Amino acid sequence: MIERGSRVHFVGVGGIGMSGLASVLVSQGVQVTGSDLSSNRETAALMMRGARIHQGHAATHVSPDLDGVIVSSAIAPDHEEILAAKRCRIPVVPRLAAVAQLLKKHRSIGVAGTHGKTTTTAMIASLLKKQGLRPSYLIGADCPDLGGNACLDSGEWFVAEIDESDGLLVEVHPDISVLTNIGKDHLNTYRDVEEIEQAFSQYLGQSKAQILCVDDERVRRLAKAFPKATTVGIDAVADLQAAGLSFDQWRTSFDLLDKGLNVGRVVLPAPGRHNVRNALCAIAAAQMAGIPLEQAMRGLSTFRLPHRRFELLEENGVTVVDDYAHLPEEIEASLQAIRSGWPGRRIIAIFQPHRYTRTQALGSEFGAAFASADTVFVNPIYSACEARIPGTTSMQIVDAIRRQTTTSVQMIETQDQTVCILEDSIKQGDFIISFGAGDVWKVTERLARILEAGNFLH
Repeated sequence: MIERGSRVHFVGVGGIGMSGLASVLVSQGVQVTGSDLSSNRETAALMMRGARIHQGHAATHVSPDLDGVIVSSAIAPDHEEILAAKRCRIPVVPRLAAVAQLLKKHRSIGVAGTHGKTTTTAMIASLLKKQGLRPSYLIGADCPDLGGNACLDSGEWFVAEIDESDGLLVEVHPDISVLTNIGKDHLNTYRDVEEIEQAFSQYLGQSKAQILCVDDERVRRLAKAFPKATTVGIDAVADLQAAGLSFDQWRTSFDLLDKGLNVGRVVLPAPGRHNVRNALCAIAAAQMAGIPLEQAMRGLSTFRLPHRRFELLEENGVTVVDDYAHLPEEIEASLQAIRSGWPGRRIIAIFQPHRYTRTQALGSEFGAAFASADTVFVNPIYSACEARIPGTTSMQIVDAIRRQTTTSVQMIETQDQTVCILEDSIKQGDFIISFGAGDVWKVTERLARILEAGNFLH
């Protein structure tokens, strides 16, 4: 289905994962068409490369001579284009299943985990690229280091972020599997965290080699079933271990121990212990791909974080950052990174909960995650096309923060109100950070423009 000259249609092509895969297939000589509700930068880029993209969905977009239809996990099975494909007996393939087909043609590194997989995948692809290995890659965010999020190149390695949200990671058989951590998420797909753990275990068992971050308790348990795996960590004893961590704003440094032997000092231009763990996974993967350890260490010194991963928007008396973190552990890690790297700063966080199902399942767990913030403004839930769940609102998170922390918290109904309140309340030296997988970035982006224009300060 994804051979040169084949014809493939993407339903929901505008998403970062779907558009990236479509871009790779265009590079491979596949004739790509696609549709989505609205146009964006990704669909415009595909059209510039010759793909035919429709704004809006219709059964007529599915021509009978297609070799396959690739569908986003966000698309319902009764979608009109899916039904049209089935009437024409055209194979309908989920995105991750198509990625699995693609990886079979290369030596592959698959990066999975509840948190950190985008940054880790970007680090690995960047290290391989800097060493002249010309890797192909598929990553869930735009990466400044790589000039995009997807590429088909001439090297033997293909590095891919493997998403667990729809349960289809078990279809992927990478040569090297990386597992960053295991947390509670996507409980509309999995019954409980034990089932999530089983899916990750199956994924690991289908690869030739494994890299496991054993600081995570659940990963540490899984590691017992993979005695030949390469382990990494800060707190746990591991094959590759970080020690002597130092944090100074955007710069983190640590000693790298290889089976207890100090190899040297790593300088990482990314804040927080969580990014040290991501870096350890990336260094281990690069070493497995044939890059000497010392070169992999040096290669991270110029790394730039992907889009919306602790992304600096403005530094003008006030630091303004946007972050994709939308789970309790991720938010807690980013806030602790600020406390470590920017001690003494007042931290104001804006949080937009993502999905009703996630808020219903995890709402009370968000409280303690904000303990390191001084002030939190909570916006309404970003639905991501989910139907409302009666009784599930952002107030569950507001109440949890009030119960579990001494942090000042306020519910704010609109983004306009949030920007106005921030304008009136921020002071010199504040650290402002937005959290969420929806469109909360619009708040901090607007605030950054205000600060850049000099319309400040109190």
